[in-house]
Amino acid sequence: MQFTPSQFALKPNRLAVAVVLAGLIQLTASPVFAASFTINADSTTAQTLGSGSGQTGSVAAGRSLKVNGSTVAVTITGNNASLTNLGTISQTGSGRVIRDNTGVSGLMITNGSITNSTALMQAADADVIQMAKSPASVTLDNYGQMISLNASAGGSQVVDFNAILSGSNVVNNYAGGLMKAYEADAVRPGVNGVVNNAGTIQSITTAGSSSDGVDAQNNSGITVNNLSTGIIEGGRHAITGGALNSTSSFTMTVNNSAGGIIRGMNGSGLNLDGFNANQVVTVVNGGLITGNGVTGDGDGVDVDGLVNITNTGTIRSINAYSAPSAGLAYSEGISVGGGTIINSGTIEGLVATGNTNAVGRGITLAGNDISSGPLAGTREALYGNATITNQASGLIRGQSDSAIVAVGAASQYTVTINNNAGAVILGGGATTAAIQTGLNNAVINNAGTINGASSGKAITFAGASNALYITGGSASVIGNISGAVGGSNTMVINPGTGNSFAYAGSVSNFNSVEVKSGNVTLSGANTYGGKTMVSGGTLTLDGANRISASSALELNGGTLAITNVNTANGQTFASLSLTDNSILNLGNTSITFNGLGDVVSGKTLTITDYLASASPTYAFRVLGNFSADTSFQTLISGTTINGVGAKFQFDGVYTNVAAVPEPETYAMFIFGLGLIGFVARRRKQKEEMA
Repeated sequence: MQFTPSQFALKPNRLAVAVVLAGLIQLTASPVFAASFTINADSTTAQTLGSGSGQTGSVAAGRSLKVNGSTVAVTITGNNASLTNLGTISQTGSGRVIRDNTGVSGLMITNGSITNSTALMQAADADVIQMAKSPASVTLDNYGQMISLNASAGGSQVVDFNAILSGSNVVNNYAGGLMKAYEADAVRPGVNGVVNNAGTIQSITTAGSSSDGVDAQNNSGITVNNLSTGIIEGGRHAITGGALNSTSSFTMTVNNSAGGIIRGMNGSGLNLDGFNANQVVTVVNGGLITGNGVTGDGDGVDVDGLVNITNTGTIRSINAYSAPSAGLAYSEGISVGGGTIINSGTIEGLVATGNTNAVGRGITLAGNDISSGPLAGTREALYGNATITNQASGLIRGQSDSAIVAVGAASQYTVTINNNAGAVILGGGATTAAIQTGLNNAVINNAGTINGASSGKAITFAGASNALYITGGSASVIGNISGAVGGSNTMVINPGTGNSFAYAGSVSNFNSVEVKSGNVTLSGANTYGGKTMVSGGTLTLDGANRISASSALELNGGTLAITNVNTANGQTFASLSLTDNSILNLGNTSITFNGLGDVVSGKTLTITDYLASASPTYAFRVLGNFSADTSFQTLISGTTINGVGAKFQFDGVYTNVAAVPEPETYAMFIFGLGLIGFVARRRKQKEEMA
């Protein structure tokens, strides 16, 4: 093709037009940098803090930014932006009030001020604030009101940072501040999110859906600090979350200051779903944490994992509900899969008046509920060792059930319960013990009060290996103590020099009961068949046969005393062993041994308060003929009765041991014989003279 001159002449003009058009096209395609904005007059125009760094937006006091439809009222796309609302920002349609979908960093949002609690951010049917992309970093300071009306009950939060998987996100709700969601969670903090609350965070359920005050979802590393004026309230749970699956790690920390309130209105105060020891929750409570089961469970703290709980306030379950066909409901102050609980406040499970299908329990130690298979309706085993320390002034109480229960399958983990001086563990069940340790090995250290008066049962062990230690001068146990049938169960009573421990209940199924110090009195009918060891202090048996005849007595350096019998054979033991210098205070009775155990040479047995008129032939006796037994000879050589030596005689069934007559007794005996002879001779002489 050939160009004419005129065509060629036109080329420069066409080229110029093309250049201009290209420039316009390029200009149109380039990003439009939204500028900072200030609302000093009421506006209905949506705003954007754009991609330029450090942009600011503000709404003046008494002014409003109100947007309808589905448009976001304020869109954030730039880093280090800040938005301050002293008036009203609202979305009256289906859009959000504030949203970021780019993953910004350094965002600062402030609603109200320390002198302005009327500032309002409100969404009619969407989230108030949503950070929809990770990573992101945002700080929210709220002094005013942030409300999600959630008209369609579609799950619209006040704060939704759930998509933030990395970054730094902090929610500060100051005193007087309100974050309220209807039919939805109020706050979802995102991974590693921090919630500092001195105001009110509240979710309200009116249509029956689930809504929580703070919902971590599956995001780990969240910290919730509820200050002294703070209230966190959930229509279901106050605070909740949990691991995604059994291989996921999940951690959460909740600090509730004195005066702070965390309450679930139809669920738990704190509910964390988990699977095993990968889920760990730390709770420091100085205020009030409550759960209330109106249509289901309502535990104070319910963690399906491990915990570190320090409580100086109150953790309480108000009620639990279950349809009668579904079985009994448990209203538990705390239910966890293991970990550490330190209490100097109150932990209790209550039941609402008139609810006859639930019981109130203090603490349950167990894994998850098993809902299917042959074990359906039971609980999984513990996920780790469980240690409960009830400190001075601490109360752990089950209103109508045990104070502490371990349930579920046996595991390799141990349950340890420390009840310090001045602390109380109080059961309220009609048939259950104050403490039931389940199939786990258990250790109980008691220096305080364990009260099972409601059922007559204080402690019931069921594991393979169990130990009970009673120490100090203020220890008290009310109700029977039962070791595990077929298990290895030991009890050590060690009040300390000058201190006393008195027990009126029954001890059963123990391999050994040892007294190491102090003054210990048993006045109940104890049926255990293991050893009774007196290694120090004094063990007093108040009444006849207070210990089973199948128990072997081992004297290792203490005193065994018997009182309030005053007839022969006030106590029978399976056997007697003497390993150190010891004392038997008979209290005007005597003792039978059905055998002889170890006797250490050179050790002494001092018997006091033997009354021959109550038991003429023996202070103690041993079943069988031990006349030629070397151990028995060693025992007799070191035995004194009422300060004199001992003698023995086999009567065909027993070898009887009594006091050797004193010299004065011999003299009186000889004098008596002489007097009888003299009288006889005088009578004979008179007869002859007559």
